Amino acid sequence: MSDNLDQIKELEARIQQLRSQQLQEVKEALAAARKTVADLEAEIAAVTGGKASAGVAVKRTRMSSEEIRGRILKALAASPSGLSAKSIADTTEVNYNTVMLFLKGNAKDFKTTGALKSKRYFLR
Repeated sequence: MSDNLDQIKELEARIQQLRSQQLQEVKEALAAARKTVADLEAEIAAVTGGKASAGVAVKRTRMSSEEIRGRILKALAASPSGLSAKSIADTTEVNYNTVMLFLKGNAKDFKTTGALKSKRYFLR
């Protein structure tokens, strides 16, 4: 019985040693992968002329209501033939849903023609 307990302890110690070794190998692989990603980001930055993100997510900044209004009005002023909501979003780089909320909330400021997706917006 004592031999079995000794064997079990030896096997458990060996399992612990193998797990520890496996964990170390995974940590080393992760470090290598992170270095590869950092190198690739630096290469991208060199090609594009931008900054490498260093693996950190960049938090978007909110646009003020005045900035949204200014961008939309500027885009409509530059287009006498009017623009669809999608075109406004693409031109102004304002999210489509934000553009739609703005247009619906300020409907009195715009003339429209068409319906649904073919609806075009004009300045009054």
